[in-house]
Amino acid sequence: MKRILLLSLLLISLAFNAQININVGSTNVGTAPVSSFFSYSYVQQIYPKQEVNANAAGNITGLTFYIDPSSTISDSSNWTVYLGHTTKTAFTSGTDWVPSSQLTQVFAGTVTKNNNKVELTFTTPFAYNNTDNLVIAAKENAPSIDINNFDEAFKVYSHLPYSTLYYKGDNAVVDPASPPGGIRADYKSSVTILGLAPRSTPACPFVAYPTNNAQLVSLSPNIKWFPVSGADSYKISVGTSSGGTNVINQQLVTGTNFTPSTPLNSNTNYYLKVTAVSAGVESSGCTEVVFKTIPPVPVNDACSGALLASTFPYSYTQSDAVSATNNAGNIAVCPDAMNDGTWFKLIGDGSQYTIKVTMPTGSTFDPQVDVYSGTCSALGCVGTMDNGGAAAAETITIPTTAGTEYYINVGSYEETIDVPEDVFTITITKL
Repeated sequence: MKRILLLSLLLISLAFNAQININVGSTNVGTAPVSSFFSYSYVQQIYPKQEVNANAAGNITGLTFYIDPSSTISDSSNWTVYLGHTTKTAFTSGTDWVPSSQLTQVFAGTVTKNNNKVELTFTTPFAYNNTDNLVIAAKENAPSIDINNFDEAFKVYSHLPYSTLYYKGDNAVVDPASPPGGIRADYKSSVTILGLAPRSTPACPFVAYPTNNAQLVSLSPNIKWFPVSGADSYKISVGTSSGGTNVINQQLVTGTNFTPSTPLNSNTNYYLKVTAVSAGVESSGCTEVVFKTIPPVPVNDACSGALLASTFPYSYTQSDAVSATNNAGNIAVCPDAMNDGTWFKLIGDGSQYTIKVTMPTGSTFDPQVDVYSGTCSALGCVGTMDNGGAAAAETITIPTTAGTEYYINVGSYEETIDVPEDVFTITITKL
C-alpha cells in the first residue's frame, strides 16, 4: 500500500512540475500574446508540434508569459485566452484566423505582473493531442493602455514567417468569432507551457535557408536555422543522397548559421540535416532539407562567348542566367550603365532588327538590354533599353550596317552593383 501511495504521489508531482520552456530568455518585445500599447487586441500564435517537442499527449494546465522588467501591464490586464489544434504552420493572410469554433477558452480574468511574468492557471486543463500544432490565442479587453516608452511589454522571439497574426486598435473589444483583418508577424511569445513534459532529446531545428526543394542555391550558401530552446550547439550534415554525409559529416556549430568551407558543386541535389545538441544529447527524427545548386556559368557569360544569331527569327531561353558573373564589372559604354550579363551577337546586313527580352510568369527580374558595335575589347554604344520595371519586357530596334558585328548584353539594370540575372527569353526578329 505504501509503495502504491508513494508512486501515486510521484506521478502527481511529475505532472504538477512538468513544463516546456520555449525561448524564455529572449530580450525582444512584440505584440504577443497581447498588445499592451493599444486598448484592445486579439492575437493568435502557432507553435508547431516539432517546436513544442512534448514527449506525449497530455493536459496543458497553464501558461507563463514573460515581460520586460521595465514595463507595466496594469492597464492591459483583462485577458481571455484560448487554446486549439491546427494543421496550419503559418497564417496565409491577414484574415486567415483559426476559427473560434476550433478554439477552447481556458482563461478569463485579470492578470498581474509577478517577477516579470504573467502566470495563468487553467481551471480546466486543455488536452493537447501531440499530433497537431498548438494555437495560443488571447484577447485583451481593457480600454486603457500602458505607455511603456511607447513600446510593447511582452517578450517575443523570431521564428517561422507569419507564425503570428494580430489585431490591435482602440475602437472596441474584438469578437474572436469575427475578428477584423490583422497583421502577420515573424515572431512569437516566449512561453512556458505547464503540464506537458518535454522529450528527452532537444527539438529539431527549423531550417530557414535553404527551404525544402529550393532551386538555384548558391555554391557557398549561408545555411540558417532558428535557435532551439536549451540547445548549446548544432550538428550539420550534407550529402548527395538521402541520409548522406559525404560532403559534411556532423559538423559541430555553436551559432545558427553555417557556410561550407569548400564550395558545393553546381547543378547538384544536396540533402541537408540540422540537429540540435543539449548537454551532449542530440535531437532525433529530424527531417532533411533537399535543395539544388545553381547551374554552371553560362557559355555566353562573357562578350567573347556571345551566342551568334544567324537564323531569324532567333529565340533563346537563358535558363542559367542566375550563374552569370559580372566579369570585369558593370559596363558603362552606353550612358545608362548596367551589369555585365549574358551575351549574343548578330552580323549586320543593312536591315533593321528588333530585339525583345521577356521573362516567365512570376519573375521579378528587371533586365536592361544594351547593344554595341565594334569588338569585345573596344565596344561602342548603339542603343540601350530599360523602360520597364521588374518582369517587364524590353524591346529595342536597331539599324545595321552590312558586315558589322553587333553585341547584345542582357543583364540586370543596376549601374554600380552586381545583381544576379534570372531566366529570360531573347527574340531577335529581322524587319
